[in-house]
Amino acid sequence: MKRLNVILLALCALLCVNASAADIKYVDAQTLTQLGKLCKTTNPYHRVEVADYPELTKTEATLLLNTTGEAILFETDSESIWVKAEFGYSRCPGGMTMNAACGFNLYIEDDGEWIWAASRSNAAGRDKAGNNRLNKPLRLIAHMDGQMKRCLIYLPLFSELKSLEIGVDEGATIRPVDNPFRHKIAIFGSSYTHGHGATCAGQTYPAFLQRQTGLYFCSFGMSGNSKLQRVMGEILASTDADAYVVDAFSNPTIEEIGERIRPFIDEIRKTHPTAPIIFLRTIYREGRNFDTKLEAAEQSRIDYVEKLMADIVREYNDVYYINVATQTGTDHNTSTDGTHPSSWGYKRWADSIQPQIVKILKRYDIK
Repeated sequence: MKRLNVILLALCALLCVNASAADIKYVDAQTLTQLGKLCKTTNPYHRVEVADYPELTKTEATLLLNTTGEAILFETDSESIWVKAEFGYSRCPGGMTMNAACGFNLYIEDDGEWIWAASRSNAAGRDKAGNNRLNKPLRLIAHMDGQMKRCLIYLPLFSELKSLEIGVDEGATIRPVDNPFRHKIAIFGSSYTHGHGATCAGQTYPAFLQRQTGLYFCSFGMSGNSKLQRVMGEILASTDADAYVVDAFSNPTIEEIGERIRPFIDEIRKTHPTAPIIFLRTIYREGRNFDTKLEAAEQSRIDYVEKLMADIVREYNDVYYINVATQTGTDHNTSTDGTHPSSWGYKRWADSIQPQIVKILKRYDIK
């Protein structure tokens, strides 16, 4: 009898879930407010129209299909919020959570502050029918109070979306709102900028900077492929950004840095002759703590960059170098794999560079 009761309860729960899903209405996310875009693209969730840049390698082109740094903004009085996505390319690199790599992260504004509300993903792989589990409807949150709320859903860090719908309760209101973030600042960089190691899609350092300052930081992370490529300078030059922040020294060799930094700057300067370009020191990689070979290589690159950037900032107007040595702290407790920080590390990173970035941008009336 007890077993029968358990089965009946399970069936009732299943029916309730199905009924809830059936009572959800979906709207195309493109009818809401999309944030984080720097370039016009045929697929609205791609970051670059990669076919326009044949110089890109296959890896670079694939990374530019990722939705890292993008978000959907809207307001709703729904008690629950769902997402229904059609995924193209997706992967979950080592050291990442599924929630960050191919999941969605909801923040809700409360008294002027953006508060974490939910982060979820569907299981990767295929169901018994051979369908991609990632494409199934996903409930991010339920049982809210039904009051109108401004919501921000960050899109996956390491996935391509072909389409996206946002779901709310039948009868609830959902509508776009104006972008509350000011100006447009492009951040180009490595896996750090991309967000490798973050627990949720909205916990990268560009996302922290955006919510903390109210400035519109647009992430151009290139996971392992931020090597001061001339073509990336060309792509950045094609944007209408007011300023550029560059995590440039984490991936390239010393030789590549020396050869490429001036052509990279020159590409941006072709269309943005006076926009501030702010270069960041690479972070301290915890893997060097007891590895003497890595310690020597890392320090050699940092020493080289310091000397080089002293010349660059004298040579170019409106170019800056933020040389913060302890972006993620000094307690050695923020690393996920010896290379990438955790979400807490990215929060510390944003906090450490924010004062200097804000100070520089104010000189250009970007505030």
